Amino acid sequence: MKTTYFRNVFIDSEINAVGDGQATRIQFPSTAFSIRSGEMMKLILTSFEMRRNWYSVNSTNNTCYLYNHPNPGDYTPVVIAPGSYRSFTDLATAIQTAITAIAGLGASTVAWDGTTRKFVITLNGANATAYFVSFQVKQSPANPDPSVITDAGYFNDSAEILGCKPTRDGWSGNPVNAFGTTVGNVAHTSPYVGALNTIETLFLRTNIQTNNYQSYGFEKNLPNQSGLTASSIFARIPLSRAYYNDEFEIIQFEDPNELFTILLQQTQLSDMVFAITDHAGRPLPQVSAGQAKDGALAFKMSFRWEVVEQEVPQGEYRIKNPPFQNIKIKP
Repeated sequence: MKTTYFRNVFIDSEINAVGDGQATRIQFPSTAFSIRSGEMMKLILTSFEMRRNWYSVNSTNNTCYLYNHPNPGDYTPVVIAPGSYRSFTDLATAIQTAITAIAGLGASTVAWDGTTRKFVITLNGANATAYFVSFQVKQSPANPDPSVITDAGYFNDSAEILGCKPTRDGWSGNPVNAFGTTVGNVAHTSPYVGALNTIETLFLRTNIQTNNYQSYGFEKNLPNQSGLTASSIFARIPLSRAYYNDEFEIIQFEDPNELFTILLQQTQLSDMVFAITDHAGRPLPQVSAGQAKDGALAFKMSFRWEVVEQEVPQGEYRIKNPPFQNIKIKP
């Protein structure tokens, strides 16, 4: 394909928010963004900037449950205070605060082992059969305790923060012991390494049909299966740091190599919606209600709109003409 014409488009999502503010709608002058028969439109992301205005520990990854406490079959929420924790010792303190706030567990402790990179939670005052549960359930089952386990609690990444085992889709009613086999008033040690953050990358999505595909992955609206499915993802913006840093507050992405493109099937571009999500297709968690609508989760981006055409129609092979030669014609 060859590019016959292009325009650069610069977008600020701060004043174009729709709904609760987690998406931005852009109206294009259709006469300026249209093509003729035989041509195609191509969008190429060139740059992206966004302030890291959300908490690393938030409603998507801060909730687990103490099962069989205070009574067998009960679920007691353990909710870590949202925030951007810069060290594992600070996070361990926050987890301990969440546990000791539960009635009867005031003498429990939480420690961080910097060598093994694991949390060690020592319960004191819990039921003898109590153990921790971390749900990563896409489709919420019949709720064991509607007043306690929320939809966000069912679909949560706390297992990644704590470095433990999740209870996922298909569980039979007996949730998985997040810390292995330990129960009651003993040391519950993470089987895996803990984390300060559960988002490794941001996804820029659109409302138009793209030519991109994605794996089914850990998205709530996609089934658990192998293979690829059509995707609304325009671009993948990696995060280079696990937590908020004052000196590197702004996430920046520059793409000089046309890594992320969309080939559009329509003949004119009149309307597009852009949204930022995490790896699970969820909007970024707001620090307070109204944050996105007030423009405090805004992003800046630029992309190039190109008109392209195929030099050779698809499936056709053309033989080059021989070099032109001067031929003498006899009288």
